[in-house]
Amino acid sequence: MRFPFRFPFFTKHTDSASGTAPSSQAEGAPPASVKRIGEFDSMSATIPATPFPYPLSKIGNDKAMRFTAVFAAIRLRSENIASLPKIITRITPKGKMEATDHAVYKLLKYKPNPWMNVFSFWEYINACMDGWGNAYILVIRSKGGIPSELIPIHPSFVTPLVRKSGESIRKWYIVASGMPYDGTYPDEEMLHFFSFSKDGIQGVNPILYNAASIFSGVSAQEFANEFFSSGGSIKGTLETDKLLDAPSMADVMTKFNTSKNFGTPLLDQGIKYKQVGISPEAAQMIETRTFALQDIARIFNVPPHLLADLSRATFSNIEHQDIQFVKYALRPSVKRYETELQTKLLFDDEMGDHEIKFNLDGLLRGDTATRSVFYHNAILDGWMSRNEVREMENLNQIENLDEMLYPSNERIAGQQLEKETKNNK
Repeated sequence: MRFPFRFPFFTKHTDSASGTAPSSQAEGAPPASVKRIGEFDSMSATIPATPFPYPLSKIGNDKAMRFTAVFAAIRLRSENIASLPKIITRITPKGKMEATDHAVYKLLKYKPNPWMNVFSFWEYINACMDGWGNAYILVIRSKGGIPSELIPIHPSFVTPLVRKSGESIRKWYIVASGMPYDGTYPDEEMLHFFSFSKDGIQGVNPILYNAASIFSGVSAQEFANEFFSSGGSIKGTLETDKLLDAPSMADVMTKFNTSKNFGTPLLDQGIKYKQVGISPEAAQMIETRTFALQDIARIFNVPPHLLADLSRATFSNIEHQDIQFVKYALRPSVKRYETELQTKLLFDDEMGDHEIKFNLDGLLRGDTATRSVFYHNAILDGWMSRNEVREMENLNQIENLDEMLYPSNERIAGQQLEKETKNNK
């Protein structure tokens, strides 16, 4: 039985082989009601005390998620992260092999807990990180400290803090009273993923910190709803120089309304139909909604064309934008996940020969023609075997395709000279 140096609180766990929740109050932990101390005080759920020209109560996460651009951006990022293959590998003299016998393997690949599959689990975790700037997972361990379950906890119910205890400084997590698994947990028992941070303790809430931009988009959407529901979409007007009495007006309107379904109206009384273009208010509304969508794309680092804004997209640059999305938006998030998982789910003596990876290769491969050229050059240049190429394309390996190929006019200089010398003898 191994006890990693990193986990000093195993005496608080039960001896059940199936594993139970860690103790909610470890020795030296702050009480659940503790207030965060001055120099280590992390950012609260509110925006700094700066006056805003609009009520903050209108810019909550739930309100923002009802704006289509915000919903689409968070969903897109979360679904892509959830769809990535997640594996733990063991480094051997022959290379990296999947560590299928490792306890973490099943948690990453199949079921992190009894009620969630791996896709819905990571979709939820990334939605928390993108929507609230933080995501938390409580690690349930067996008596030997082996992870057996990963329990997600909504960031609204978790307060991270740093407290000095003796000569050391430790990080703690307080889960709100009345919630499942409520209590205080040491850093080792809580996986904490956070985005951009101003204090290194927790991430900023991207929705609250970009409330002004999101508010303009939400306001434009609400204006559009009111504009069209109140008949704001005026297509034309009926004009005449004559003064019409009530019966004449009723007759004209009957003929005009009938024409909407059956054809061109026949109007008398000198009445003329004048078509009206889009109003300045409606035009401004469209511009505001377009700019708001682009602003949301900047906040969540998503190419606008993935949010259905094709105004600046071309067939030649969309593929490059997709690859940039993987490199500059998804890869940093993936690195956050990998680093935290390796630090807290692996034993100290496993750090050098085990790795947890979210595989981005499938998203970076490009189209079929590009991959074909890439694989062709890799095989002929001798740095990939044909079976390695088949594996990258999710094809079964075939016997005798593990040998490296190279052009017939290329040889290692020393080997070629040695061969010619032997032949001359």
